[in-house]
Amino acid sequence: MELSAYRGKDNIEKVAFNQDEQPLNFDTAGVTAIKLLVKDEQIAAEITGDDRNVVAIKTGALTLRPGTYDGFIVAISPEDPNGVVIAGPGQTVELTVRVVL
Repeated sequence: MELSAYRGKDNIEKVAFNQDEQPLNFDTAGVTAIKLLVKDEQIAAEITGDDRNVVAIKTGALTLRPGTYDGFIVAISPEDPNGVVIAGPGQTVELTVRVVL
């Protein structure tokens, strides 16, 4: 999956997560925060959707030069305060971020 990042713009990219073909409810899973990591930058994301399984990210907050980068979505919970990578290279959900503008 590729996310687009229009630097300085308010576009929101959304990624829905499922487990065993059912929506993965992040609230029920105990997730307290979600972040997008790209190179040395990170952006806080929001958990949205009726099933609380959608990660919404304002990717325009990235300040990287235009190009394509590996991206990582990290879920943080009391059990995993350093976070768990739930999307990125080598994960079920492969993720790249294309920075433009």
